[in-house]
Amino acid sequence: MKLTSLLACILMIPLAGTAWSADLVLNEYNAVPEIGGFLKIGKTDLRFGRREGNGGDWFELVIVTDHLDMRGWSIDIFHRTGEPTVPGPGQTLTTTQLTDDPIWADLRSGTILTVAEDIDGTANTYRPETGHWWINVRANDNAAGRYITPTNFVVSNDKTQITIRDASGVVVFGPSGEGISPLTGVGSAEVFKLEATPAASTTPFSAAYTDGSSSSFGLPNPWTDITGPQVQDFSALRSSVPYYPLTSVVINEVSTHNDPPEQDWIELHNTSGRKIDLGGWFISDGSTNLMRYKIPLGTLIPSGGYRTFSETTLLFSFSGELGETAYLSEGDGFGGMTGARDYVDFGPMENGVSYGRFPNGSGPFFRMSSRTQGARNSIPDLGPVVINEIMYNAQGPAAAPLTGSDLEFIEFRNSSLMDVAMAVDYGPAGIFPWRVSGGPDFDFPPAAMIPAEGFALLVTFDPLLEPLKLAAFRTHYGLLPATPVYGPAGGRLDNYTDSVNLRRPDTPIVDTAPLVVRDTVTYFDFGDWPTSADGGGSSLERIAPHIPFTDSTRWAASLIVKGTPGAENSVLDVPEPTTASQLLVGSFGLALLCTTKRRRSHA
Repeated sequence: MKLTSLLACILMIPLAGTAWSADLVLNEYNAVPEIGGFLKIGKTDLRFGRREGNGGDWFELVIVTDHLDMRGWSIDIFHRTGEPTVPGPGQTLTTTQLTDDPIWADLRSGTILTVAEDIDGTANTYRPETGHWWINVRANDNAAGRYITPTNFVVSNDKTQITIRDASGVVVFGPSGEGISPLTGVGSAEVFKLEATPAASTTPFSAAYTDGSSSSFGLPNPWTDITGPQVQDFSALRSSVPYYPLTSVVINEVSTHNDPPEQDWIELHNTSGRKIDLGGWFISDGSTNLMRYKIPLGTLIPSGGYRTFSETTLLFSFSGELGETAYLSEGDGFGGMTGARDYVDFGPMENGVSYGRFPNGSGPFFRMSSRTQGARNSIPDLGPVVINEIMYNAQGPAAAPLTGSDLEFIEFRNSSLMDVAMAVDYGPAGIFPWRVSGGPDFDFPPAAMIPAEGFALLVTFDPLLEPLKLAAFRTHYGLLPATPVYGPAGGRLDNYTDSVNLRRPDTPIVDTAPLVVRDTVTYFDFGDWPTSADGGGSSLERIAPHIPFTDSTRWAASLIVKGTPGAENSVLDVPEPTTASQLLVGSFGLALLCTTKRRRSHA
């Protein structure tokens, strides 16, 4: 017997013969190569759909011990191409280490933790009390820093095995993966996965670990056995933080930044067909204490009606200048909570502005055109500058001196009859720029502006310091000389998914101006989003710049190769409302009572 195989047996005998208690388990990893690889027999991923590379290199863990502290933990990834089942010469070792960020200090049981090479992080949305149990951290060398520090990150079908160690280096789970269980068989068109519900008793050599042709990145694993379709059941793991959406009464509008003598307030709306007693329910401004304010017994809200609570009643105010979360939790009648909860995340808000649902009572939250305390919400306040077109994966090759990434752009549209300055002068406090954030990051220069009824572009290179690139860029896209081009954007647009946020500075606090989100979009290259914008030559075009919704139904692939930078979008054929009152709710979204004026589509 080879020495390495003997060592493997010695290591595994005590594990197999003793009781096992895991704090977390390896749940799944991807073995599909990024180029030319697909899951076999046409199978799909529950999150990615069917796509080349199945999301790139990634693995998934599940927390099974509540309040787990993983600060400083590390994950070793071995790739073994021969007999050996312990580290040896010529074998690849990749190490990723979690930082001391507070996100790792208190992980709840039932949390799914994914580590991926190219997929945007979700740590900022981790909130089990609102049903958000998923944390993804991005583990490529360019993204290292706040949450994880990767080294040469790679996951493959090369007998990948993963070992998790605590902050002191003690192994808490593993090695687990191909060569442990299953011994062989995870092919280049499959994933390694656990086909059972994760538990403290799950061992690295469990027979429930196998190869699979269906995948579920960041979601409970599905599989099929002799009894039929199965899926992991996380209800017991997640019972320590019960949550389900509250729909009978919802948070409908919040006004969170009000200079004295005005007060902050929160508005609740009864969407049901019956009168509801809110007595014993709770309102809070943070998840650490969801029971901060208890609504008095006998507090009624009529069917279809509204109820507002001011900061004088609540005995706390919301942090509208910085942004936070408001919660409404249903009481159980015994001084506790049922688990039914509604919440709203809001960023910095301008003084005297509210944030409300549109359509009223059911839609997502927007910056409102007017405050409507105790009544039906107004329409959103959109523009006049919006994110109008995105070229995130331009078709190459590019003509010298441009490279492929130099052809990326984000287009902004100004629908008003006046130029819009992209920096705000607050007098003695200073001049503060509008900012683009998300994947790219950019502060507009002090003299930047977007012309009336015109456009401006953000690019990855510096138009001032690289005039030859600017000239080639204008030629490549046939861009009009009058169209302003700004850059360089810090960071490229991701070819899988990315977020683009347009933020305007509000009144400075000391020497810093809070940045209010005026428009935002998160795009994908799969699912309902047009795939031809992913390197097929098209850009993503906003169909209706006067409509606030920015989901996939409001974006389309350009009908023109290279898109329409600096000009009206090729798929734009939406009438412009003449007054705010003409923007109404339709049966499936928004309908426009309009004049006969229409923007012409490109032929």
